[in-house]
Amino acid sequence: MKRKNKIQKQEKTLNIARRDFLKFAPATAAIGVLGAVTASKKAAAKVVEDKVKKATVKVSEDFPYEIRDDYKPLPSYSSVHGHAFFGGPLMAMGVDVDKEAFEQGNKFLHDINYAHDNDKPGFDQASKAMCGGSWALSNTTVGPSPGAVGDFGLFSWDNPSDKDPRALMDHNFVKKEKYQFKDKKEAANYIKRAATLYGADLVGITKRDEKWDYSVNFSPVPPMGRKMFPMPPQSLEEFQPMGKMMEEWTPDKWTYGWERAGFVPKSVVVVAFEMDYEAISTASTEVSAAAVGEGYSMMAKVSYQLAVMFRQLGYNAIPAGNDTGMSVPYAIAAGLGEGSRMGQLVTYKYGPRVRLAKVYTDFDFVEYDKPKTFGVFDFCKRCKLCADACPGKAISQDDEPSFEPTHEHKDNAYFNAKGIKKWYLDAKNCFKQWEDLGTDCTNCICACPYNKPDFWHHRLVDSVNKSMPGPVHSFMREMDKVFGYGNVDDLASLKKFYSPKGKSYDGF
Repeated sequence: MKRKNKIQKQEKTLNIARRDFLKFAPATAAIGVLGAVTASKKAAAKVVEDKVKKATVKVSEDFPYEIRDDYKPLPSYSSVHGHAFFGGPLMAMGVDVDKEAFEQGNKFLHDINYAHDNDKPGFDQASKAMCGGSWALSNTTVGPSPGAVGDFGLFSWDNPSDKDPRALMDHNFVKKEKYQFKDKKEAANYIKRAATLYGADLVGITKRDEKWDYSVNFSPVPPMGRKMFPMPPQSLEEFQPMGKMMEEWTPDKWTYGWERAGFVPKSVVVVAFEMDYEAISTASTEVSAAAVGEGYSMMAKVSYQLAVMFRQLGYNAIPAGNDTGMSVPYAIAAGLGEGSRMGQLVTYKYGPRVRLAKVYTDFDFVEYDKPKTFGVFDFCKRCKLCADACPGKAISQDDEPSFEPTHEHKDNAYFNAKGIKKWYLDAKNCFKQWEDLGTDCTNCICACPYNKPDFWHHRLVDSVNKSMPGPVHSFMREMDKVFGYGNVDDLASLKKFYSPKGKSYDGF
């Protein structure tokens, strides 16, 4: 009886929600999706999906957000994470390091390795173990890339001209002959199919744009320390120059540019990876951090595989995660999604629930993608759910975006590249929450109304954004609460994640 009453209550809530949607009949009828509202979820989703793209998606020739003439990209180390994790080397270089962030970084690094609390659900040893496993591939193969340090492990900037003679099997070298595709469209299709074969969920291709690359790259790691599997010296003659090289790896050599690569990139392939919805719904716990870590491990795997593929086609390539350039603007340029209030990319299919990686290459005989918008930026002006859910108040509550940060630390916002019209994240306050949690905070991603699996009410509201954006955007925010999405610090979400109910692990 109790279960029956619960089901009736859920159905009543859903019916109320559907009746509320009918208030927007003029807008929904205008694009032919009114009948979908009262249909089953599955049927409604299909009807709406067929209509939404045509009604809302706009393709642009240029980058869709205003950029001021005085905009300049930052060095890769000009971030709170850079100061937090690499403060020592930066001080040795003479950089004025954010001491507070440096101290917080040391505590955070200790806690992510050792701290757990078996009396606190989601932060117990089992959840910590799951998180550790998710990060393992990223940590082992690309090391400091999440902190924007590149040219390490699988993300090496080396493009060998032949295979290592000591390796029995090695495809990681640039073939002398260049493969010729029939036309640019065939090349684009080939690259995208390879990316999805390797494990990417989304992929786009754009021209390399220097304004999205870091002005200076930073790495205090000596050359021999960057190799995943360094070949041991075969003789004393080999060992001596290695030892000398390590001694000479002084701070004046810790920054570099594209001269290290030995080629000029022309194209950037951007790949995105969906993070598990149920895991992100447990924000902010070690389980949600595990979804993030799995994304980073996939970033390392797939971008490296794509780089090797390009080398086998006869072209140079460099895989990158957070290093080398800014992933969000490149993803926008490659047509994968829009910018947002929280600073994350919002994709059409997965919302902000993605991680991004990229591959730089000198291959350019390819059909490039164009930026696409579908109402996210306008929606962000009214929603603010991510800002409400942020425990550190790091996300702006301003109604309109701006060319300069307006947050608490705006007078020393060394981490913000000014001159783009957007909402600026207070990364200091954001990282403070990481320190307090001892793990990644994903509240903003969880709270975003676009952070959903495909379902009819989300797509329906997308459809009417252009018809009546003001009231619909406000309505979508409130309906997210009615449907029970976007809750943070919710133990019920943690129980759902671990529950075997509705899950099949053996394929039957």
